[in-house]
Amino acid sequence: MEVTAKFAREGGLRPLFVVYEDGRIFEIERVKAVERAPARVGAALPVRYTCVIRGSEHWLYLEPERSRWFVETFR
Repeated sequence: MEVTAKFAREGGLRPLFVVYEDGRIFEIERVKAVERAPARVGAALPVRYTCVIRGSEHWLYLEPERSRWFVETFR
């Protein structure tokens, strides 16, 4: 999965869009929370972004050690 993100001048990283392997692009409407939290798939403790995409909440994870993004739907 590809993610377009913005690095803020004062620090921090905000994901803006997710791009799925089939080419679909979805805007991240809102980031509700950012925290270190375990994922349901095997990953070292990633950074979890609780995001609103198309009106639904999703967990978007970043594994900084591997520079890898992945998403989990939870609602």
